[in-house]
Amino acid sequence: MKFSDITGHARLKESLIAQVKSNRVSHAQLFAGAEGSNALPLALAFAQYINCTDKHEKDSCGVCPSCHKYKNLVHPDLHLSFPFIYYDKTHELADEYIEQFRKAFKDNPALNLSDWLEYMETSTKKPNINVKEIRNIIKKLSLKPYEAEYKVMIIWLPEFLGNEGNVLLKIIEEPPAKTLFLMVSENPQMLLSTIVSRTQLVKIPNYSRQEIEDYLIANQLSDAENARNIALIAAGNINKAVKLSGEVNESLITQVKHFFNICYKNDSAGIYQFVDKFKDKDAIRNFLHYTLEILRLSNSSDIPKESNPNNVEEEKLALTLSKLLDLESRLKVYRSINQAFYEIDRNGNVFLILINISLTLRNNFRKATKAVSNK
Repeated sequence: MKFSDITGHARLKESLIAQVKSNRVSHAQLFAGAEGSNALPLALAFAQYINCTDKHEKDSCGVCPSCHKYKNLVHPDLHLSFPFIYYDKTHELADEYIEQFRKAFKDNPALNLSDWLEYMETSTKKPNINVKEIRNIIKKLSLKPYEAEYKVMIIWLPEFLGNEGNVLLKIIEEPPAKTLFLMVSENPQMLLSTIVSRTQLVKIPNYSRQEIEDYLIANQLSDAENARNIALIAAGNINKAVKLSGEVNESLITQVKHFFNICYKNDSAGIYQFVDKFKDKDAIRNFLHYTLEILRLSNSSDIPKESNPNNVEEEKLALTLSKLLDLESRLKVYRSINQAFYEIDRNGNVFLILINISLTLRNNFRKATKAVSNK
């Protein structure tokens, strides 16, 4: 994994490279980034750059023996640990699942936990990083590097360590020479404070809407119009954006504007017809995610921050909503939609769920109209 293989994050890449050039590589670092921020690829690109035998100015060479092994995640001095589900005493270590993990990462470097569990072909049990795996991590780190300058341990999703993570404190604080400890977390607040305090934080920002739009268009995953829709729904998550690119094929802004309009007009027949056309759950989720983002954007303080010539329609709609509905009303609609996701995931009646949202929105529009007329 080269830095150039990862979209965006230019300043962060420069900062990581500067660590190496100045010979100030912290031995324990926490790569903290939300799902879809490409935190794991960045950690791997950093490790690859450190051990590259022909470093370029802004990236690893990609062709030396070390880079070639890193590309395939088979370097003998690269160790990977991650949450997994074990069924018996012969499958209690991450090493037992490393081939599946390599394939999962190659297929989708921005993978999340759900993606990974699909490769393990299970979702019925809770994954974790157990005590035996933690002891195995310590054992691996106690060995000298086999062929590289640095021995690297990458723990993906260390929030699954639990309290057993305290076993790692000593080796994190006093590691063997030329050992690099990288933790890649989506929820660093779930980590033990004793672990966080012993690491250097590498904060990875979410992708901007424009970065996701550009990525989808450049990789021919979507046309410009749908790329804008997808970028708004994805909310900085490039993994989600790629998945949505195969699902969103109709202008969501047109759908949402029509939905708000018929609710505002109290058009019962129009609401019924609109709701009745939704049959696919993924399409419903996309529509609701997009509606949520428009509502979020309707907070007047957010609209200027999102200002972009490519997003004029969304901003106009958000501005209209901010004038028609007060904050309390918008929060009621927002909560109604969030509750809908919960009910849809539990196989609730989709028609009734969407009707309920429609009624909530209609009633709050009527309340706002009455308030204006009484002034």
